[in-house]
Amino acid sequence: MAKVERTWPIDAFDAVSIKTDDGKYIIQGIDGDQIKLTGNVDNRIGHYTKLEPSGRWLQINNTGHRSDAQFTLQLPKSKFWTIKLFCGRAQVKTENLHTRLHFWLGKGDVQVENCRGNFSISCGNADIRLKQVIETEAPVGPPPLADENDKTQQGYSENWPYWSGEHWAQWGEELGEKVIKTFLGAVPGQNRGINIQIGKGDLLMEEIEAKSCTVRSGRTDIKLRGGRIGNLDINIGRGEIDCESCLPADEWMVRTTNGDIRLALPSDTKARLDVTTRNGEIQSKTPLVRVTRQGPESWHGGRMVGSIGANTDGKLPEVRLSTLNGDIQIETKSAASQYYEKPEEEKTIMIEPDGEANAYDTPLAVLTALSEGKISIGEAERLLQKLKP
Repeated sequence: MAKVERTWPIDAFDAVSIKTDDGKYIIQGIDGDQIKLTGNVDNRIGHYTKLEPSGRWLQINNTGHRSDAQFTLQLPKSKFWTIKLFCGRAQVKTENLHTRLHFWLGKGDVQVENCRGNFSISCGNADIRLKQVIETEAPVGPPPLADENDKTQQGYSENWPYWSGEHWAQWGEELGEKVIKTFLGAVPGQNRGINIQIGKGDLLMEEIEAKSCTVRSGRTDIKLRGGRIGNLDINIGRGEIDCESCLPADEWMVRTTNGDIRLALPSDTKARLDVTTRNGEIQSKTPLVRVTRQGPESWHGGRMVGSIGANTDGKLPEVRLSTLNGDIQIETKSAASQYYEKPEEEKTIMIEPDGEANAYDTPLAVLTALSEGKISIGEAERLLQKLKP
């Protein structure tokens, strides 16, 4: 193994492309205006390594043999970054960045913490954890990668698992998750918000703020803890869904073919509920009414509807829960969410160096943050506009 230490100025490139057979990767935001790359690479004959900028991209290619390569890439968090990672097997952790993130993995572990932007993760067999992830506006489109389709320039080997639909189908069959083939037509990263496709593994999402979140899986247990999500669309073949203290802000559609669903809503929730199961029971501490005319997914089981929260003339979020073979449990927590009496459009969140979220409530605070590179010009303009009397 050979040690690697590289540095570049902040304007050397705008995006990062990582292609690797395996390894451990840490990508983190830091203060300052220097890009730093450190790690260990395999220098055996037949192993290909590339660690150089190409146009507006930094290309990290590490293919040829299984190895214990490790890289830590530190990027100035004052700048927006596009990050793409293609990997056969890896452990990846990304933290404290404003980013457009696209990950494709065969197997491994993925952690994303204290980040904002748009996120797309597709895995054959992996555990995924998202913590304090915030959906924000992102620049339109990444910079072009000149040699994106030139395999000779990218260091592809005969064993490199090129990410086509055929390979995804093969991995899905090996995992016993044929249902994943249903979702092969979806192209990761084309939608805004948070998009997750996973063949098999566990998914944990903590303190997520997003206008849009989509999850597709063959076999996955899903846990949501805290946060606020607008449009939530979950559809899994087999697995349990456990959602606690996450505030619905728009339309939710949560479905599992085989598995139980538990929904524990914060006390400040205002929503309409529509709950169906074909083979299972519905238990709700929130008053619901049984519907005699069953829907298409509940004609052998039960369907119940109702509402939670004070009556309002405005549009209520719609929460639909559905399982074919499983039980559904609904309850309301005694505690309100952290967004109690804070409308979504009035809540501005910024990522500070210590990972804490703070609001800038004076013009001086906004201008100071802008001069220190903590917020962008567009964010500063929006904040100043809201502070006008």
